[in-house]
Amino acid sequence: MKNVKLFLSAALFIVAAAGAFATTASKKAVTKSGVLSTFPGYIKQGPNCVLKNNCTDVPNAVLCTETQTGGAQVFGITDATHCAVQLWRLPN
Repeated sequence: MKNVKLFLSAALFIVAAAGAFATTASKKAVTKSGVLSTFPGYIKQGPNCVLKNNCTDVPNAVLCTETQTGGAQVFGITDATHCAVQLWRLPN
């Protein structure tokens, strides 16, 4: 039992450290270029995609939603009737 707890603790630490490094790397990629690409975010309403919010294609911890405080997830558009491209919230 003691070995299992030690293994789980070590595994949890490794996962947490990897997540921290991944987040830092994506933030550095954005700040190095100095420019963050913005993409319009759409939600499917009826047969069409309707513009709801601006988002980014740079992965981060928060998916893009209708408003900056939440709501339905919004997506990038592929054509007038298909909006399914994963987008993330712009940093504040």
